Amino acid sequence: MGKRKPKLKKAVVTNFKVGDKVRVKKGVMDIEYPDMPMGGWAGTISEISKDGMYTVRWSKETLAAIHPVFKKRCERDGMVLEEYWLGDNDLEPDAGGPLEIEQPKEIATKPLSPKDQDDRIRMVFGLTSNDPLPDVEMDTLEQYHAYLVEHLTFPIDAEYSSETGPFSSRTIQVKATGLGDPDEPMIDDSYGIICEAKYERRSIDIPLDELKIKKSNPQRKLIEDYSYWFHNW
Repeated sequence: MGKRKPKLKKAVVTNFKVGDKVRVKKGVMDIEYPDMPMGGWAGTISEISKDGMYTVRWSKETLAAIHPVFKKRCERDGMVLEEYWLGDNDLEPDAGGPLEIEQPKEIATKPLSPKDQDDRIRMVFGLTSNDPLPDVEMDTLEQYHAYLVEHLTFPIDAEYSSETGPFSSRTIQVKATGLGDPDEPMIDDSYGIICEAKYERRSIDIPLDELKIKKSNPQRKLIEDYSYWFHNW
């Protein structure tokens, strides 16, 4: 029995080539953010995939005109803002002239969820779901400190591990007693928010994110959220 001939794949026919200047047709919406129109965005085709999709790199004028909420969402979600994948049906040749970029008629802002860690941190700073989490800086640390002063209840029983040598550490039981004077918060550039604690008969200062609290303690989530933000932003 003879071998079957493999079926030849039809070459994908495209209307544009690399280097062509294009604009997005009116009415085209972003796939990830369906409340965000892309009509009028202008750019240059930088790549064509095997399935006929185009990578379009946006012009400087387009990037400057993109709605700020769209930019915030891209930053929040780690999306590339400078380019996008589109098909033939989404694009038309760019004949030049001023940009006519469509703007969103109504922006859908998802409510913050207390079950989502990022959203709980957004609540600390009074942000919306469209906003990325802020960087760790002195002013944001001060904001977080003020929030924790209001929401944490002391004393808090905890464990604290400290280094006793190059390859050794020691874990002790401590009782966190507060975050210092609200008007003069204890904040360090390297260690973040510092809390006051008692160990045996001594008073010690400990970075708040280094406290280890039992799962049954309702204070744990507040401190874990702060630690997650402090180490990742």
